[in-house]
Amino acid sequence: MTRVYLSLGSNIRPRHHLNAALESLNAQDTVRLLGVSPWYETRPWGGIAQANFLNLACALETDLPPSQLLQITQGIERRLGRVRTLRHGPRTIDIDILLAGGIRLATPTLTIPHPGLLERDFMLVPLLDLAPNARLPGNGERLSDQRTHLIHHQIIRRLPGVACAGNGVRS
Repeated sequence: MTRVYLSLGSNIRPRHHLNAALESLNAQDTVRLLGVSPWYETRPWGGIAQANFLNLACALETDLPPSQLLQITQGIERRLGRVRTLRHGPRTIDIDILLAGGIRLATPTLTIPHPGLLERDFMLVPLLDLAPNARLPGNGERLSDQRTHLIHHQIIRRLPGVACAGNGVRS
């Protein structure tokens, strides 16, 4: 089994779509959801005027290769009404693979680790909530050491009252 970390975000009925995406992931026979980070309210990334987002990370285990996991996450996005018309625009749900075990991958459709992981706080901070000792595949660098080097700071606040189901999940 491979430990995988995903980033989820939404700014169209975000609570509904994030919960639906987590339920869909949890319903997969090939995926075992291990934990969910706290939720964060974040400013939109990419320069498009739009509503704020809610973002979180989740940890799961799977035997699927990353390309098949990508098919599952994109299928969930489609079922939840994700339409890719405006780059960085509003969306019902966005699911990105951040890390997948020690895998490093660069294909036309998928890059692992996610290219934004070391640039965007809304990806890195929730991941570190789940896995504070996570390391970058390849060089083994601690991801927690990268917090001070983030380029994009979108987090407005950590949402109170949203339980973290990921206590004890470690990489």
